[in-house]
Amino acid sequence: MAIPAGRWAGTRVGVHGLFLALLVAAAGLGWGAQALLVLGSLLAHELAHLLVARLLEVEVEEILLTPVGGVARMDPLLADQPHLEVAVALAGPFQSGLLAGLAYLLGGSSFWDRELVRFFFEVNASLAGFNLLPALPLDGGRALRGLLAHRYGTGPVSRWMAWSGRITGGALTAWGLVALAAGQPYPAAVLGGPYLFWLAGQEEQQVLLRATAGLLRKRREAWQRRVLQARTLVVGAEVPLREVLPHLARRSYHLILVVDRHLVPLGTLSEPRLLAALEEFGPEVPLGDLLD
Repeated sequence: MAIPAGRWAGTRVGVHGLFLALLVAAAGLGWGAQALLVLGSLLAHELAHLLVARLLEVEVEEILLTPVGGVARMDPLLADQPHLEVAVALAGPFQSGLLAGLAYLLGGSSFWDRELVRFFFEVNASLAGFNLLPALPLDGGRALRGLLAHRYGTGPVSRWMAWSGRITGGALTAWGLVALAAGQPYPAAVLGGPYLFWLAGQEEQQVLLRATAGLLRKRREAWQRRVLQARTLVVGAEVPLREVLPHLARRSYHLILVVDRHLVPLGTLSEPRLLAALEEFGPEVPLGDLLD
């Protein structure tokens, strides 16, 4: 459950109930300074995402602080602009790395509380390292999707990174339970692992929605742009429509050449035909059934 916390530079900011409960519990146990350092580190991490997104004119819909870190909800079509997604995704870990480096430099000074400085270093080093894991919805998964999208398509890479996110969430939960059994409780791992698993599943479900939204937006923008680059995709007749949609790039118009098992052409489908078929038959219809 997300608790609204106002707006930050025009972007909605929310705090997940579990994360707020952990902060309150930490403060109640006498770790108020540590709780503030965690909160400040997360905000700095997400602010970096927000600033780079604004510089690149990418809309940030919401920032949510969760038990597994901050989640910045960007424009769903950001995944159709891989070079922008890489820059926005890496801004957060870069900022956390800078703060960890600053804490390392200050660690030898007697002017600061050395225990708090070390804690600040560990928090930001963990934020940078954990978020660089190649798994959605973590920053590493988004950056890797941006790097691989041109070669393999946004949809397939999104599914790979989403499954990696589920594996990461499961591993985090298992580690937290083992630590708990050993008498070293890590509530963030026990509670955050299942939440990360759930978020990864949500990312996987967004693949088809993002592709459909891209088709609808492209249809609205086509006449304004006047000229579109054309691409041809070769797809087997038995392939369902849902597997094709994520391969449609936003800035190109696609013709789908449907072939049989021997790669003999059976016919051609246009993007408007795919969109109409999605509305009429749903995402599971084989492409061969759409040929006249």
